[in-house]
Amino acid sequence: MSSVSQVIEAFELLYTGLRDPSFRKSLPLDKWSEKQLLPLVRTFLLGYFGPKARPEFGTVLPGALSGYGRVDFVIYGVAVEFAVRRPWCPRSDLMPRVNQTEVLKLMKHDGRAVLVLFDFARDGLEDHHLKKYRELPSLGRGNHARSPFSVAYFGLRGDPVRLNVRV
Repeated sequence: MSSVSQVIEAFELLYTGLRDPSFRKSLPLDKWSEKQLLPLVRTFLLGYFGPKARPEFGTVLPGALSGYGRVDFVIYGVAVEFAVRRPWCPRSDLMPRVNQTEVLKLMKHDGRAVLVLFDFARDGLEDHHLKKYRELPSLGRGNHARSPFSVAYFGLRGDPVRLNVRV
């Protein structure tokens, strides 16, 4: 069984490789968008965790027309949402307002969850930016079961910053 810490360690290894010029060689992996990186991330997770890394896993999404959405990955029961900020993009790409649907999906996941943020820009997010993830969005009317989740931020500062968000 995989823990949130093991998932974060795997993404740390991936982020380090994407930033390392000797690994990426002629591919500008540190300039790719989330959509471009997702197939590589999927392949990496399959090799790292085996067949227990399931991509595009269906979940509840309050506020969506169908009421359902998909988390990027579920690894041994840990839901993973993935967001990327390219070097020339604004900080808002990794802020809670932009990633609100990802947060909603993680809050509704019955179990452990983590939001992985890859930041390839020089002006990374500060701690006060990340703490805004503690201001949870509304799930709408009704009595909703909500789960806590973690935020793992990978930037140029070095070690990943981990933030536990309790509901």
